[in-house]
Amino acid sequence: MTTTWKGFINASVSAISFGLIPLFTVPVLASGMPATSVLVYRYAAGCAVMLVLLMAGRTRMSLRFGDSLRILLLSLLYAVSSVVLIESYNHLASGIATTLLFSYPVWTLLLSVVFLHERLSAMTTLAIVVAVAGVSCLSGAFDGGRLQSLTGALLATASGLCYAVYMVAFPRMRIRRMPSLKVTFYIFFFTMMLMMLYALFVEGRIRPVGSMPNLVNLVLLGLLPTALSNVTLIFSLKQISSTTAAILGAFEPMTAMGVGILVFGEPFTLPVVLGFALILVSVLILVLCKKGVK
Repeated sequence: MTTTWKGFINASVSAISFGLIPLFTVPVLASGMPATSVLVYRYAAGCAVMLVLLMAGRTRMSLRFGDSLRILLLSLLYAVSSVVLIESYNHLASGIATTLLFSYPVWTLLLSVVFLHERLSAMTTLAIVVAVAGVSCLSGAFDGGRLQSLTGALLATASGLCYAVYMVAFPRMRIRRMPSLKVTFYIFFFTMMLMMLYALFVEGRIRPVGSMPNLVNLVLLGLLPTALSNVTLIFSLKQISSTTAAILGAFEPMTAMGVGILVFGEPFTLPVVLGFALILVSVLILVLCKKGVK
């Protein structure tokens, strides 16, 4: 298997597992836990899972001071992206916010072209346009949805921009040569600390877990959409371009919508079918475009 195909698979696994967030988050939110506390537990559980694996592999955990600053910068981008997305839900319908968040493939492409002088491929641009159109269909933008707040739109778009900067910056940093599990652990550890400060500032405290079902959901939230998703994302960023990985991120809302339909009984409408089809087409365009790459 070529490096490119491994990158495709890792990016797809990352996006699909990330799309499982609603499966474990919605029941915890329904129990009354605020989103800020959920984020703290999400990153804490992810750190715990990865720390066990790192200890089992006897990985050296030391960090250089410069590497710590680089990881802190990435963690800040990750934390800000999470926080502003949550805040956007206070102003926008979640479907519209999801569409605006998925502006990050566009931002990734623009950042790569402007700052890294990456060649703008017509096929890559087409894949982005088709993927964004597919996510728009899934979000409800073509099914009666409308923009309700400029503030919410700016927050959701800022979330996508922060995530794009994260995806473009990581492959160019020295820490990309660190073991993927180790660097992901430290990114999440610093993100958890930042989220704890934010939760204490906004809520005044971090809510207790409260019940065994909440604990199970939070552990799974830390394991699948957090640890697995981000480790495979970092693997993919070492194997394919940031732009390609971002386009494959279209599997995130596709998976989330599938969970909503199959688990939470959300409607399966014609725009949803069209959204699924467009996302698959965008991935097919990428595969055909990269077919000859070794």
